[in-house]
Amino acid sequence: MQPLQKLALLLLLSCSTSIVSAQTYLNLDFETMSGNQIRRWTTLNNAAVYTLDSVEKVGGNYSYKISKTNPNEKRDAFFVNILPSELVKGKNIILKGQIKTEIKEKAEAGLFLVAYDKTGKPIQHDDMTGKRINHTSSWQEVSISAKIDSNASIISIGGACYGGASTAWFDNFELFIDGKKYTTPVPRTAALSKNELAVLKKYCYPLKSFDPNFDNNADLAILKKLTKGANIVSLGESTHGSSEIFKLKHRIIKYLAQQEKFNVLAFEANMPESAEVNKAILKKQFDQINLIEKLHLWPWHTTEVRNLLNWMQDYNQGQPKIEFAGFDMQNYNKAMETIKQALQSNVDIQKDLYEFEYFLSNIAYQYVYEKGKVSLTDEQIHRIAELNTSLKTMIQKSNSNATDKDWLIQNLRIIEQYLDQKIGVGNREEKRDRQMAENMLWLSAHRPDSRIIAWAHNGHISKSHINLDKSFLDSPRGMGSYLADSISDKSISVGFTFYDGSYTAGGPQDLSTYAAETAFPGTYEYFFNQVNEPIFILDLKKVKAEKPTELNWLLSTLPFRTVGAEKRKHEFRDTNIIDAFDYLIFIKTSTNSHLLD
Repeated sequence: MQPLQKLALLLLLSCSTSIVSAQTYLNLDFETMSGNQIRRWTTLNNAAVYTLDSVEKVGGNYSYKISKTNPNEKRDAFFVNILPSELVKGKNIILKGQIKTEIKEKAEAGLFLVAYDKTGKPIQHDDMTGKRINHTSSWQEVSISAKIDSNASIISIGGACYGGASTAWFDNFELFIDGKKYTTPVPRTAALSKNELAVLKKYCYPLKSFDPNFDNNADLAILKKLTKGANIVSLGESTHGSSEIFKLKHRIIKYLAQQEKFNVLAFEANMPESAEVNKAILKKQFDQINLIEKLHLWPWHTTEVRNLLNWMQDYNQGQPKIEFAGFDMQNYNKAMETIKQALQSNVDIQKDLYEFEYFLSNIAYQYVYEKGKVSLTDEQIHRIAELNTSLKTMIQKSNSNATDKDWLIQNLRIIEQYLDQKIGVGNREEKRDRQMAENMLWLSAHRPDSRIIAWAHNGHISKSHINLDKSFLDSPRGMGSYLADSISDKSISVGFTFYDGSYTAGGPQDLSTYAAETAFPGTYEYFFNQVNEPIFILDLKKVKAEKPTELNWLLSTLPFRTVGAEKRKHEFRDTNIIDAFDYLIFIKTSTNSHLLD
């Protein structure tokens, strides 16, 4: 069952919250596209070429084709869909499908079903072992069936090619639940009616400007109500390279600091390095630092971010103040440097420090030059754990005061998190989000009077336990969902998106400006553009509570823009924004952020 064990790691999800309602569109006939990508279905690796085929088909316009033609490719090729757990758990289901095959060497094709509990552990599966098609065949119907365990949190279905070179076509999938065929309406693409639009506008709060220097904040007064009682307000972004999103976040941060007593701005940036940036800001030495050197990531090496941090420096010359912090752990260097400086007078620990840093540098080298693969013996892993324990003990025995000890232990924790991502078992992105939440909670606990504004990507601030926003393969669960579990309504997530324009990203033209895919009919952004307001806040929390029938489309899963730091061929992913965010800020047009020299 090795392929399904691998699938379990890729689909590691940690909660039983349902993805969507019973009206989820599953695209079982492979007929519906979102812009230039197929709706709902995701490939699990590049072991084959996955395409829609308009020639070989059973019905409709397309079948789904897997071409596994490389004789040296030993991996199995999968494509997958996720069923809503509340729809099928505890029930008898049957998955039927038509498959056609061309087998050129020892190979097989079939359907699969895997159910996972809330920890991501597979608790039942059927991959048609012993019943797969293992020869060239015309179209034939196959099926799998199961009673889904009542403890199932994630239920995945799909098709696969196993073994050597082969081609398989899949079409006309059908799902039966307790004997009844599952049907859903075709996804909404038609423009909103006059009545639907009128109801949507009732939940919208228009904003006058994204300019942080706009001199009238009356439009932002609604934030007092929306953030009431929150200790952490997370501001997202659909891309790491939008000038308008960055500027509007700057404007909101100014307002929350000045009017609502928020006193910490925490970035998706390395925690120890961010502490150095904070020291420079408080000492009015910010202009002397290099942002790319301190914060590592190019999105923060922009005019927009520099302007924000310069404002913080000016604001902090008076009272109250707002401090800068980070909650990420993708680099170990500054954390190690901080620990070394603190223990430099302790001669007994110097050998252990040197050995520990050697291991870290070797792991970092392997990770970069071996494309994410790190090879360590069991003895080396055991020795790293011994050294980590030794350093923690020495810090606790040191003469440092309690506050300094806490900070040193947290720096060591950053290193532990870094190591867990590089040599630990499991999905690295999922662990990163969980660890970022842990670091956010550490910041909050060590500043008892704090009100924190977090700055990160939409995928990280998402409260959804099944994060389709960033693709369930890339990041199964966002930081925001862990925060919501820990501090409930004390945490608020505000997503950001836009209709058209451009953004800065890495890509075929290196780090540059790229045209954004204009939101197409059926996307959330397409519908939001009909409000005819260039900028507004949408109260998703209120929509979720009141569930007006005119906004059933808003309560469903639709394509939503997600880019990140790299240009994507497919900019929209199926997402349930009601589950992901408390509020969403829509901007009609984005332009690229401006990189510093």
